[in-house]
Amino acid sequence: MFDKREDSQMFLSRLVGKSYRIIKSLNAKHLAELGFHDFKVGHVMVMMNLKEEGTTAAEIAKTVRVSKQAMSKLVQELIEKGFLQSIKHPADQRASLIQKTNMGAEFISALHVCRLRVDQEIAQVIGEEKLIHLHNILGDLLMHFEADGLMDMENDALATAKLN
Repeated sequence: MFDKREDSQMFLSRLVGKSYRIIKSLNAKHLAELGFHDFKVGHVMVMMNLKEEGTTAAEIAKTVRVSKQAMSKLVQELIEKGFLQSIKHPADQRASLIQKTNMGAEFISALHVCRLRVDQEIAQVIGEEKLIHLHNILGDLLMHFEADGLMDMENDALATAKLN
């Protein structure tokens, strides 16, 4: 009998890479259906890591492991699109806080809808139970390797990748 692991198309790194591209494309499709076009993975990283009271670009850069320079560019793009605004930091005159605008809040809501739709689409293919197992397995892997320090490299290239 054929063992899938022996086929070079089935190596874990190839499967994860192709799966990432599928998920990215599904997210882009669903965002476009909701009226949001031309977004980068980094834009999503920024929006999903905002605090209600505002956040500095440096805080988000540290959280998502991208350079401050890359984060500043992403934040500026989102300000120009109308999803973020920059206000003076109340405690640090050298810093600015970034906050979501009403349009930014709509985008975050759309992201949550997209995540649910992607999960539903994947569940239609593999079933709910396998989807739950997939979430648990991937979560375990991330927790292990993030705790191990393997994820300490910067993600500038990932952050600038387009959702499509």
